[in-house]
Amino acid sequence: MLVAMILAAISLFRAVDTATMVAGNLTYKQRTVHAGDEGTRAAYVWLQDKAANAPADLNSSNTGVGYYSSQHANDPAWDPVTSWPTSGTVSVGPDVGGNTATYIIHRLCTQPGLAYNEGTNQCASYTGSNNTSVGGSLASDAPAFIGITYIYFRVTTKVVGPRNSTSYMQTLMLVPVT
Repeated sequence: MLVAMILAAISLFRAVDTATMVAGNLTYKQRTVHAGDEGTRAAYVWLQDKAANAPADLNSSNTGVGYYSSQHANDPAWDPVTSWPTSGTVSVGPDVGGNTATYIIHRLCTQPGLAYNEGTNQCASYTGSNNTSVGGSLASDAPAFIGITYIYFRVTTKVVGPRNSTSYMQTLMLVPVT
């Protein structure tokens, strides 16, 4: 009887210990996701600023700020895990948890240095249709967006945690062409 109680106590201790480890790992993973969100947000702010104030700058790569005006040469098989550049990225800096986020932005076009509709350049784009009803919607097919061409940009964010763990996040963004 005593042996059975000891074995039950040990298994209960192990179950609680395992549950604590799982909860800790989930919390740690959540922190890396938040750091990745901050990196993606920084890229979004940079991209929106360029689109509003200097849209012609988006036609040329600027690796000093982590921007590439064309997709990676190996797209769609580009793997950030094996092909993450050693330079040409932007570091957002460590958060309170010690996670450091870096990002790169790729304009999803075939040719660098050209406008989205110039020469042989082909870009992933979206143009709102006019098959919508009038209203105050913010949907992509709302009347306010009809006839505007948007170009797709891919933001890849890499987060390195304090225990040397690495996570990647990718986000597609639509930016209006003026």
